[in-house]
Amino acid sequence: MKRKIILFFILIVVFNMFSNIFATEISSPSAVVICEDTGRVLYDKNSKEKRKMASLTKVMTSILLIENCKLDEQIKIAKEACYIGGSEVGLKPNDTVSAESLLYGMLLPSGNDCAMAVAYHIGGNIENFANLMNAKATELGLEDTHFANPHGLDNDEHYSSAYSLAILAKYALSYPKIAEIVSTNEKDVNFGSFNKHLTNTNALLRTYDKATGVKTGFTNGANRCLIASATQDELNLIGVVLGSDTSQTRFNDTKTILEDTFSKYKLFDISNFLNVYINIPIIKGKDERYIFSYSENKKEALTQEEYDKIYVSQNFLDKIEAPMYAGTYIGTYKVSVDDEVLYSKDFYLSQDILKKTPLDYFISSIKNMFNKLEAI
Repeated sequence: MKRKIILFFILIVVFNMFSNIFATEISSPSAVVICEDTGRVLYDKNSKEKRKMASLTKVMTSILLIENCKLDEQIKIAKEACYIGGSEVGLKPNDTVSAESLLYGMLLPSGNDCAMAVAYHIGGNIENFANLMNAKATELGLEDTHFANPHGLDNDEHYSSAYSLAILAKYALSYPKIAEIVSTNEKDVNFGSFNKHLTNTNALLRTYDKATGVKTGFTNGANRCLIASATQDELNLIGVVLGSDTSQTRFNDTKTILEDTFSKYKLFDISNFLNVYINIPIIKGKDERYIFSYSENKKEALTQEEYDKIYVSQNFLDKIEAPMYAGTYIGTYKVSVDDEVLYSKDFYLSQDILKKTPLDYFISSIKNMFNKLEAI
């Protein structure tokens, strides 16, 4: 009887283990899920593998547009931006179109002509605009990314990774207008000499009630790609899949990894781990100790098990020898789970630590003498 009970429990453990494995099994070759608020990676499948990114490129193009132009700025459409192939809204040469309309044209139906119009308006030509894209990628720390054009049509020098694209989307969503547009299902937009009804190519907005954006992509070289954002309770996620075989696969795989992440993680307040108290003795200084306190409010996406394993480590100077000046490094404070650092902050002296002068020693000796007299 005991053997049967033990075997029963073993089978339950094995079943749960394999259920967890299969729950996150996807066919797309590269994928990632991050917490939108903090950037923490919550799911990873070859997420730093360099791959073609197709029209996910237009997230970067949209960032440069919103950072370089006002939404109501009128942009004259260069003839080079028209009739380039792939998905287009049908821009006409010499029409004047607002920057906002071009944003909608890029982010809803994925208009290559809109992306080209932005590139010619801001960069003057494709090469200059690509340089601006790469400079922005460097600024954002996208190490495995290189841009060659504003739209994402296949080019050997045009690539990124699931992780970099998730970080790029995180940055893009910090702009309320971009966040608003990528969450829009359909919109009537004016493109100068004509109006057009646009429908968002991101089907998750219509089939997944937690979806809030962001962008689809497809070329023969990249296959089917998707950046998707979603929200449950307070937890905001960004999922990316690259190289899916079919359109339905990219949506199914993205929903799978987002749902699996929602089932495991929630936002925990870790502020109680971020109360720092520094108390360092001072040698030969005017003051006997350097005392400083610091606190910060922060939430992080964690499993319950991870939250229970959080630990704090700190490495501060064991003493300060005067003189020492404001801005001098005095130590580091870290909050971690397992080998992963969730939070790290370096601390520096906030004030000059002055050395005792002979007069200070004299005054100190007088005070000690009076203290001894009072004690008699």
